[in-house]
Amino acid sequence: MGNLNLDIYVKTDAIPRPDESVDAYETYMGGGGSAANFSVAVARLGLGSRFLGSVGNDQFGDMLIKELESEGVDTRFIKRISHEKTGTVIVIVGLDGSKRMIRYSGGANLGLTPNDITDEVMNGVSHVHVALGRTEIIEMAKRIAKSMGLTVSVDGGTPLARKGLDVIRDVMNNVDIWFMNSFEARELGHSENVVRAAENIASRVRVRELIVTLGPPRGALLLRDGEVKYSDAFKVPPVDTTGAGDTFAAAYVVASVLDLDPIDKLIFANATASLKVTRKGARSSPRLNEVVDFLESLGYAKLANEILSRLGYS
Repeated sequence: MGNLNLDIYVKTDAIPRPDESVDAYETYMGGGGSAANFSVAVARLGLGSRFLGSVGNDQFGDMLIKELESEGVDTRFIKRISHEKTGTVIVIVGLDGSKRMIRYSGGANLGLTPNDITDEVMNGVSHVHVALGRTEIIEMAKRIAKSMGLTVSVDGGTPLARKGLDVIRDVMNNVDIWFMNSFEARELGHSENVVRAAENIASRVRVRELIVTLGPPRGALLLRDGEVKYSDAFKVPPVDTTGAGDTFAAAYVVASVLDLDPIDKLIFANATASLKVTRKGARSSPRLNEVVDFLESLGYAKLANEILSRLGYS
């Protein structure tokens, strides 16, 4: 559940000052929005995926829905808003693959309301992922999912973190997996030490697993039952980091649905995200066979075979 946007990318080595122009090395465009990126990544990794969000009744909305359908994502519950424009994001990509974003993520995206989250939307689902900082959406999704015996993960990003633990503590209580990056962890945990920040958060919010992505080369950490586990990122040449966090979250959730061990979940998620950053665009997450081949090439053949086995491949 969350945003569906059109991303417009500009690759450059400089940010213009007022009244200044700079040259771009490349421009490209494609689908975006954290929740939509997540749904595509899940589908490419071999599980079924359904997306709930809202777009304008415009050509961009048509294009984005068709793109999701071409990836095998269930789009039946996407809302169309006639009086608002589809969300758009300008992504400025540095030559080192880093990104800066200018977001128009309001508009049609705000057409998603708690009333749109129903038992029908969740029928046949085993896990619900909310990639939004809107507490009313998280609360409704969690309440209905838990009533149906489903697991829940949240990636609320900076908008959620900036609300502070006092505001979001009750909303996030009993979420199964909470994803955040190191900036968000420090913001919420009031410590420059990421581990201490994560422990501070976990001491006040009841979540089964707290995941903090640390970026290359440090990978990610998992805090569960008071124990911290790490998995380093894989060294790859970065091209575009847009959507890497969404890809990581999707792979981690897939691994959780497959009931892999905690460290194996981190390794699988890091491998999947590492492949993504070698490609342009937020929707360039790898397919299952690519991740399996990548893991095997790095000496993780046992894990690769375990994943294939649990997905029903011989």
